Amino acid sequence: MYPPAFYSSDDRTQLQAFLQQHYFGLLLSNNAGLSYTPSPFLFDWQNQSDKAYCHLARNNPQLRQLDGAEVTIVIQGPHAFIAASCYRQQPAVSTWNYALAELKGTARLLNTGQTLALVKKQEAHSAADMVQAADYQQKLVNAIVGVEINLSSITGRFKLSQNKTPAEQQAVIDYLQQTEQPAAVWQMMLSQH
Repeated sequence: MYPPAFYSSDDRTQLQAFLQQHYFGLLLSNNAGLSYTPSPFLFDWQNQSDKAYCHLARNNPQLRQLDGAEVTIVIQGPHAFIAASCYRQQPAVSTWNYALAELKGTARLLNTGQTLALVKKQEAHSAADMVQAADYQQKLVNAIVGVEINLSSITGRFKLSQNKTPAEQQAVIDYLQQTEQPAAVWQMMLSQH
């Protein structure tokens, strides 16, 4: 993974906290060409047997080659443009701060009962008060397939101006607070101190 190592993280606690808040990403697989599906993910942290779950439409062509395949999940977090004027040492170039997680593992397709249980967990996580009739849930589960990914690696990239001086980092935070940039980036920068 690029960029430099000081942006990379394998800190389990940091990555789990990040994925608790940012869990929509891409499920990527490769079988004679790249396939990807955007999806919300549900994570189950069990130390040596971490898992990620999602579901895809039953008619999604990616499903045909997914069972047993090595896959990658990319979860993009907050990101923001950083103007070169934030840096005291000139000339400087503008850049982009961002946070993301990359998870790798082996996919396994779930059966109908497992898929229904997954959908109920996802709904409980995202819409705890939502109630659906059993017949509607059965129609839903017939149109989708759950996917379990046994995770083999979890890494993150948090490019948050770590290579800049504390004064320049503060200038970046001030810049982000004064512009229409997403608040989450400067908030993440503050949490890194």
